[in-house]
Amino acid sequence: MKQPSVSRRRVLAGAGACAVAASGSSVASGAASPPQSGPQPELETRVDELVAASLEEYDVPGATVAVVSGRGAPLTKGYGRANRERDTPVDSTTTFRVGSVSKPVVATALMNRVEHGELDPTTPVSVYLDAPIRGHPGKPPTLEQLITHRGGFESTNRGLWIPESAPLKSLAAYLREEPHHQVREPGTVGSYSNFGYALAGQLLAATSDKAFAGAIADELLQPAGMTRSSFRQPLPDAVAEAHATGYGSSGSYAQASFPRVGLRPAGSLSTTAEDMARFLQLHLRDGVLDGEQVLEPGTVAAMHEQWATHDEQLDGMAFGFIEDEHGDTRTLWHNGATLSFYSELVIVPEHDFGVFVAFNTDSARNAATDIIDGLLDWALPEQTESTRTPDGTPTRAEELTGTYRSLQQSHTWHDALTSTLNAPTVEIHVADDGALVTDAGGTTSRWIEIAPLVFERTDGSRRLAFGERDGDIEYLYRGGSPTAFARIRTLDRLWLHGLFVLATVIGMLSTSLRWSETTLYQLLRDGDGAVSRRLYTALDDRTTRARLVARTAVTLLTGGLTLAFVHLSVNPLAVLSAPPFSFRVLFVGTVAGLVGTLASVGYAVDELRHDRWERGERVYYGLTTAALAGFCLFLWRWNLLFPPA
Repeated sequence: MKQPSVSRRRVLAGAGACAVAASGSSVASGAASPPQSGPQPELETRVDELVAASLEEYDVPGATVAVVSGRGAPLTKGYGRANRERDTPVDSTTTFRVGSVSKPVVATALMNRVEHGELDPTTPVSVYLDAPIRGHPGKPPTLEQLITHRGGFESTNRGLWIPESAPLKSLAAYLREEPHHQVREPGTVGSYSNFGYALAGQLLAATSDKAFAGAIADELLQPAGMTRSSFRQPLPDAVAEAHATGYGSSGSYAQASFPRVGLRPAGSLSTTAEDMARFLQLHLRDGVLDGEQVLEPGTVAAMHEQWATHDEQLDGMAFGFIEDEHGDTRTLWHNGATLSFYSELVIVPEHDFGVFVAFNTDSARNAATDIIDGLLDWALPEQTESTRTPDGTPTRAEELTGTYRSLQQSHTWHDALTSTLNAPTVEIHVADDGALVTDAGGTTSRWIEIAPLVFERTDGSRRLAFGERDGDIEYLYRGGSPTAFARIRTLDRLWLHGLFVLATVIGMLSTSLRWSETTLYQLLRDGDGAVSRRLYTALDDRTTRARLVARTAVTLLTGGLTLAFVHLSVNPLAVLSAPPFSFRVLFVGTVAGLVGTLASVGYAVDELRHDRWERGERVYYGLTTAALAGFCLFLWRWNLLFPPA
């Protein structure tokens, strides 16, 4: 169920007389209803039970929680341990890294600027920023498109995670020197983009003549009284000293020693439950805190409307929040995951209810789901249950079948292969009874068509739709997700790439078995006379030279790539986001291997013209050269042939 949309014209006008009058009424109402003396006892009991059960079930070190319900005082509490080794407890003032929950905070500051008349969400960002947009089509997106993840950018780790020991450049420098390329027309299909949010966040800096962290502190954090929150890197001493230790698969990070975020607005906020309770209050009380109008009138209403959707019958994106439904009730939410923290935030404007939870481990997604769903079940009206059954075959059923992959992938950086391997996929077929069946990550669901190319899950809890390109079914849209899925064509199937590279590797390595007698070791060991004479005699033979060139190319290509993957496994963060010189230099092997491959191609072409070798040797050398060329093509396709630019 969608709430009525607030007029977009009022957002752009900023301060029309009617909007001022309406917001003035809101301020008066907020000031006239001061918070109660404390949170509801039954709410605190419910939170205690849910958090205790989740921490135990999922082995989570610690959690911090903020709940705002109605006009009562917010509930803020800490649970478990901020530091297991020191047995330090979590409380409501313990600082947690919240990752992408930073995004709705940044969006709030930006919308406040919009309502103040300093930014226009429909104007290309190039009007405000000197940040070149690279790639195809290279068209500057608008603020609205950036906030709803429709800027057209690829999704790569470039400039994202910066090791604490590495120098941290300014946000402007990352946007300029470490670009994520635009790979599709802005404003079309969506794909979640950290770079897009970083570009949007830089608008705050550009319009305030301050660095981003200072600009958002002045615009939002300080006026809202969020004094224990900061985007600064390194963190201010007071924030760092109160910070929870993060526990993740890559190790633990004590005393705020976690990797920093180059694209700061996308996820560098550290905050507390008490501060996030104030943020929730801003969004549930029309920008009013402690009886004072903190946000520009109209900011909250404008943010909560739907700004983009892939289909009118699907949930989409609000300004900085993702739309969802809990039963029949519309919710707005965002989550955040880093290498050692996980957080989630949900607001329910219709019922003046909001929840924030954060954990000091990266494996707490299920714990967050249990807590938030449990609280929403407690706070919201009882959900209506409905079950749908198929009524005929879906529209264009045969065209829907196939595999769809998330567009959230890298295209130009050296993490293209890893990002594609990790991209979620959905398998789709139509059952005999006419239901659409999806298999995503081992979870199978059945869907019933409710409108042409629009489907609802049989339990009524979710929707999805299909989109066209040039008249063909090309995209899968999942309600509430900013990222579209694209149909996987035959040549894009990863198993086919796997078979191709396996064949080329076998073809290259077989060279060692066929031409072992031409190794330099044997040249130096066997025969009579001086070493130099034996070596000169061997290399004077054209066939031997051709073999040595091919074998050297094989060694350089496979050796360079192997060392690069070893480097990746040892230091994945730096390699994927800000590759050091030690990683880049390994591509000397692949580049030299490419040169050797071209030389082998030259030998093969020359032999075809002059027919000097025996037929068997000629065929075998041709196959080996083809394997080398194919392997180079594979490396080029996945940006692994040349060092990161």
